[in-house]
Amino acid sequence: CLPPSIMGNSPTKLSQRLERAEKTGVLALRDCGLEKVPDRVVSVAGLRVLDMSHNKLTSLPSSLSRLEGLKDLSLDANKLASLPAQICMLPRLETLSAPSNDLTSLPGAIGSLVKLRKLVLTGNRLTALPDSLCACSSLQLLDASRNRLAALPEALGQLGSLVELTLAENCLSAVPASTGSLRRLKDLDLRGNPLEGLPAGLLTDTPLQHLQLDERLLAKDGSLREDVEGREAYAARRKARIDKELHGKATGGDVNFSS
Repeated sequence: CLPPSIMGNSPTKLSQRLERAEKTGVLALRDCGLEKVPDRVVSVAGLRVLDMSHNKLTSLPSSLSRLEGLKDLSLDANKLASLPAQICMLPRLETLSAPSNDLTSLPGAIGSLVKLRKLVLTGNRLTALPDSLCACSSLQLLDASRNRLAALPEALGQLGSLVELTLAENCLSAVPASTGSLRRLKDLDLRGNPLEGLPAGLLTDTPLQHLQLDERLLAKDGSLREDVEGREAYAARRKARIDKELHGKATGGDVNFSS
């Protein structure tokens, strides 16, 4: 299944890893020079973690859906232009990491991944995110920075579990008003986008504590411009957090300020 240069020219090394994975549920094929997924990988019973990062994969087999117990799939730094629709048939998948590939789109049924908690898509060629993504009710972290996103799904606010959203270095001129419904959102990075403003609800109705923006929306002192609606609510919430950290320090705890 592997090119001759893989794993020290020894096919037995792959067999050993597969046998170990049968016992541990973890299979690491990171930085092996893989150009295709070895056929035997999808036959590993009970596989929970699969890391195929830093290879030369250009596609994934549809048979990947056979890994019904898979919780963590890492595909960082490959040459993937797309993900197969069958990846949405992994009912227990919690982490999908595919930064530094050539992805131009995501499967339309990605919303089927109701247990997905972490989705990392940094450094691809995405121009849009599918509307169905908003059905990923368990999603806590979404990183789609350094893509080509010109707009976001209008229903993004349906991601009720979302805590951290990173959209830096895209082509966004606006953020959906529905983001004001993100009741758990605490960290938001929108740097490197041609934004003209922010929805007031994003600042007034969410628990947002750490907001990163370009200078065009900031005053000289680094705070939000006075004409940004909702700035007072965000400033008050951030001050309360800092005061709490100071109190923790005063009572013997550690303090860590973030902008």
